[in-house]
Amino acid sequence: MKKDNNSLVFISGVILGAVVGGATALLFAPAAGEETRKNLSKKGKKMMKDMEKGAKEISKKVEPAIAEVKKELEEKMEDMREGFEKGIKAVRK
Repeated sequence: MKKDNNSLVFISGVILGAVVGGATALLFAPAAGEETRKNLSKKGKKMMKDMEKGAKEISKKVEPAIAEVKKELEEKMEDMREGFEKGIKAVRK
């Protein structure tokens, strides 16, 4: 679980770094306004695709962990229910 969290942080950092680096490079590049806007548009579309891809990768890594935690919680809840039922039966005797 810890490893998945580290992967999530790393991928998020890479995406954020790409966004900030790309925007900075485009804004400080010596180009005409129209050309800069076109470049920003292209880069923005590419970044959106990259972010969607990254989100899908993160989701693939996180979903199994979430399913595992959910399963464990359900098992614990069932154990607690059984314990309460036994306790109630013992008190009623």
